[in-house]
Amino acid sequence: MRNDEGSATVFTLALGFMICCAGLLAMLFVQLTLARATLGSYADLAAIAAAQTSGDPCAAAALVSARNGVELYACEVIGDQSIVEVRMPAPTLLARFSTVEFLMVSARAGYSVV
Repeated sequence: MRNDEGSATVFTLALGFMICCAGLLAMLFVQLTLARATLGSYADLAAIAAAQTSGDPCAAAALVSARNGVELYACEVIGDQSIVEVRMPAPTLLARFSTVEFLMVSARAGYSVV
């Protein structure tokens, strides 16, 4: 007959490890979601600034982006529409456990007649 002494300890350690891994994945997902939402808001602000300025739209978008702590990656004006793309470094935890270095979001603003 085999002795099962200590099997509960091994099972508990394995279960604890699985719970820690699930918690880490959940934190990565939440961090990515929050960073993406924040970056989307900053992209919207930069696009609106570019659409509403009477001077250089890309300079206005760059100024708004810089004040929000993100980088204006691309800016294009087509007629009354301004399209901007902003990026920021990936959050620390996400960058450490993945190959993602930057998060990038684009936004469009302008006047259109529908």
